[in-house]
Amino acid sequence: MKVRIRIADPAGNITIFVLSRADRKDYPYISRQLLAVEELKGEQVGFVEQHNGAFHMQMMGGEFCANASRSFASLLAMGATGESMELEISVSGATRPLKAWVDKEAGTSRVEMPLPDAIETLSLGDELFPMVIFDGICHILVPGKPREEDFIWEAVERAKKACPCGAWGIMFLQDREMIPVVYVEETGSMVWEGSCGSGTTAAAIWMFRNKEDGEYACILKQPGGQMEARVKMEGGRAVACSVGGPVLLSQEMEVEIEERRLT
Repeated sequence: MKVRIRIADPAGNITIFVLSRADRKDYPYISRQLLAVEELKGEQVGFVEQHNGAFHMQMMGGEFCANASRSFASLLAMGATGESMELEISVSGATRPLKAWVDKEAGTSRVEMPLPDAIETLSLGDELFPMVIFDGICHILVPGKPREEDFIWEAVERAKKACPCGAWGIMFLQDREMIPVVYVEETGSMVWEGSCGSGTTAAAIWMFRNKEDGEYACILKQPGGQMEARVKMEGGRAVACSVGGPVLLSQEMEVEIEERRLT
């Protein structure tokens, strides 16, 4: 079975876009097949859909992903005239179209972020960690260097019970550096990502939670590159946020994967 794809590199968070049409029930299977192709170095998979002439990007587990979303904006911008543009994109995990800003000359893309539904506290042993909950994914913010695998799995299991959303990230934060690891239940994938856009947003909102009204920005260095988050605070809460950074797109290619067998 041949699948048409493009590969996006948004600050190291390698995303495989599937351009071939497929049934959503087959997305997890196709995703697992593509993630197993070592040469692609994929960390996640997004499916480009077209409905009545409009494009939509559906992530492999139905989750929201900022890096895939801003890469999707860059993909759509390739067919438009002009070097800099603002557009609206439809993506999984977002309840409405999101604004995106693409600068083709600079090779960058920024996307408006959904605001978190809540910020709660996750208890692990005798430690407490902030947990930022978005629609479709939640992030646990852990200060310091990455911890052992047992800690990560325990955090995911605890977070599943507290926030049954389908995808969970643990963001290890030290100064202005962040190392993200994300688990997606639909595909059973646990990935140390090159960068994480929603995790960057979660960290920035937590970082600026006590700031006065105004607009704030921070750059977080991640294994695959740097990402910038911008947050607008009003009345002690975030009312708008966006994340941006570099995006590279490959040429279209075809990949052979095993066809799903009916059982």
